[in-house]
Amino acid sequence: MIDILLATYNGEKYLSQQIDSIIAQTCKDWQLLIRDDLSTDNTVNIIKSYTRRHPDKIRLIEDNKGHLGLARNFEALLESAQSEFIMFCDQDDIWLPNKIELTLNTMKAARQTWPNAPLLVHTDLKVVDETLKPIAESFWKLNRISPESDCQLKKIIYQNIVTGCTVMINKKAKEISMPFPPEASIHDWWIALNVVKYGKILHMAMPTVLYRQHTANLIGAKKSLKEDTLLLPQKFVHARRFLLSDYRMAKKIAPDISLVQWLLKNIALSFGRRFKL
Repeated sequence: MIDILLATYNGEKYLSQQIDSIIAQTCKDWQLLIRDDLSTDNTVNIIKSYTRRHPDKIRLIEDNKGHLGLARNFEALLESAQSEFIMFCDQDDIWLPNKIELTLNTMKAARQTWPNAPLLVHTDLKVVDETLKPIAESFWKLNRISPESDCQLKKIIYQNIVTGCTVMINKKAKEISMPFPPEASIHDWWIALNVVKYGKILHMAMPTVLYRQHTANLIGAKKSLKEDTLLLPQKFVHARRFLLSDYRMAKKIAPDISLVQWLLKNIALSFGRRFKL
């Protein structure tokens, strides 16, 4: 059995498409656990309509924890997950029909090689707009990501390239990542940091998700170098807000790293990827 963790917040516009794409998966050995982060739109009603129709497959986690934010919402879901394999799901994407099957096959093969290790499998994505019109066939190529080299601790400590909605982990990966420390502001990066240090990260060079880009995206994909340049003022504001928290999270895994070292390496990696240096 696979636990799929879906964190929702004001996701009424695209949520049904995402859940329908999970129901349509070729692999049926899953249960969908959803926790809503106090949405103010119709999200919870949509979820409950699915739990009524699929009570054996879809469960709404209801607790008294209030509004947690994205990372803590996923942490709360991880606390409820009991299966050997766990996947993460965003509320606005679409899973391609064989996503679970392909990822599970890779995970099972990895478990044969590393039976006692924390494991994480992640994949590429197809980037699409709000109407599912293609933007890029490969998120990795669009962002000049090389998962084999970029998923080494010496690089991922500075920049995350593991996209949560493509990820499957095993129970050992959950155990070494929980509980999230206060410094962990991004759930997929925190888990990837732990697994790359103590276990094994594997990648599949194929897209398994239609990665929808729209105005409400918390984290998204740039469409071009020109767009990336135009967004620099917004990115500066984002950097001021999150840079220190990202550094503190990285320091939990690499205690000896200094802020200056982290900043300089982060800048070097960003420019190297942008300009293929």
